[in-house]
Parts: sequence; C-alpha cells; structure tokens
Amino acid sequence: MKKKLQWEIEIEVNLPLEKVWDDIDDLTLITSYHPNVRTVEYISGQTKRAAGVSYKCIVPEGRKGWCIEQVVEHIPYEKTTVEFPEDSWGMNRKFSDFATELQVQVIESNRTLVQLRAFYIPKGFLMNLSNILFVRSMMRKRAMLTLIGFKKVVECQS
Repeated sequence: MKKKLQWEIEIEVNLPLEKVWDDIDDLTLITSYHPNVRTVEYISGQTKRAAGVSYKCIVPEGRKGWCIEQVVEHIPYEKTTVEFPEDSWGMNRKFSDFATELQVQVIESNRTLVQLRAFYIPKGFLMNLSNILFVRSMMRKRAMLTLIGFKKVVECQS
C-alpha cells in the first residue's frame, strides 16, 4: 500500500486501553456507534478483527450503499489497518490505495487516546481538486462522528 496521509482525527476515551481495544475488535458493535451503518455482514464468518477478516457495512438510508472492509494489519492493543476493496459508491474509481489506520495508546490508566488516519490517492485532476476543496474535510467529519459514537457507546457500557 502506498501511504499518502489525507486526514487524521483523535478522541480520548475514558476507559483503560484493554477495554477500548476489546470494543474496537468487536465488529458486532459497529452498528451501535457508526451513524450510518445499520447492518454488518461477516464475510469471513468472524465477528472479531484480525488480519484477513472481511466484512460488509450496509448503509440503507441517506447516501445508500455498502462497502467491504478488509483488515490488512492487526497488532493487538496497538493498531489495526483496514482497506476498502469494494463499494457501491465507486470509491475505487475515485481513489487508489484507500485505507484507514486506527491506533490506540494509554494516556493514563483509565484514559486511552484513539487516533484514526486515512490514506488514499485521488485519481485524476478533478478528484484531486475535489479532495482538496471538500472531500477530505467531509470524510474527516464523518469519521469524527463515528469516533464520537464509539466513545459514547463504550463509555456507557462500562
């Protein structure tokens, strides 16, 4: 994967790293914290993240569609990297090498920093210009809503 950082966000979760990581690993929680995903299909038959695991996130309302996510790197209690090999929105036609990397680190015993970075290369002049003008910002905002949802769900469970 060619890494070209496009945006990054972070949030502090008021839980120990081990609990945060367990919830990151649990794919069944995606629908409870992602603002748009209502169904997840477990293509690999697994509900826990691990290298090689694939799953399909389905968005039934608004900008309807789906994307397949595949875990390509998974280092427990440190980071997980996901690529997006297929989707219904045509992202593969617009971007190459699209991946997100989620990292965690201890701030204090009961506080964990969660960082999310997106890497991709816009294809062509128009996509590059669109990325600079609004796409990058839009993706970053959507991802932040997901991290805020994650924080709310995992902190309320504990």
